[in-house]
Amino acid sequence: MTSRLPILALMIMSLLLSACGWHLRGQADIPLSLRILHVENGAADFTTQKLLKQSLLSNGVTLAADAEYILRITEDSSDRRTLSVTDSAKASEYELLQTLSFVLLNRQGQAFMQPAVLKTYRSLLYDANAAIGKAQEEANLRREMKRDNVNKLLLRLQAIKVDKLKPIVVAPDGSTTSQAQ
Repeated sequence: MTSRLPILALMIMSLLLSACGWHLRGQADIPLSLRILHVENGAADFTTQKLLKQSLLSNGVTLAADAEYILRITEDSSDRRTLSVTDSAKASEYELLQTLSFVLLNRQGQAFMQPAVLKTYRSLLYDANAAIGKAQEEANLRREMKRDNVNKLLLRLQAIKVDKLKPIVVAPDGSTTSQAQ
């Protein structure tokens, strides 16, 4: 009886974890019709391109040039602004911003959504006496922020209801209308 107790406890824990919706970070249930994508990531830097490709492939997405849907990365930018300064007017804290914008298109280039803008913010304490270490810390934060934006992109793709997708038309005044396929 005592040898069965750990196995029983493990089975109960597994059941509880699966019932609560728990899943590994970075895993998304991409709709079947979006499981074959063409990615145009010319606006993304190398790190974002690599993270995006790895994430899509690990979530069961096949990357193909002749796919029905195109995921176009329209912006991948970094920004930094001063949050606080010391009494000698030197920056002591920065706010880091990482932006990733994308749009989902069909083969004909018609958009199915407004361009989505994903933003991630982090704060970085700065010490001029440890400039090299702080530069490395900023690079690590940037990489983490890019990973977060890619995860947000996967969640957006997961939320898309493919059967309800209709191309949109953007008027010169910025308003949008749907059109039937």
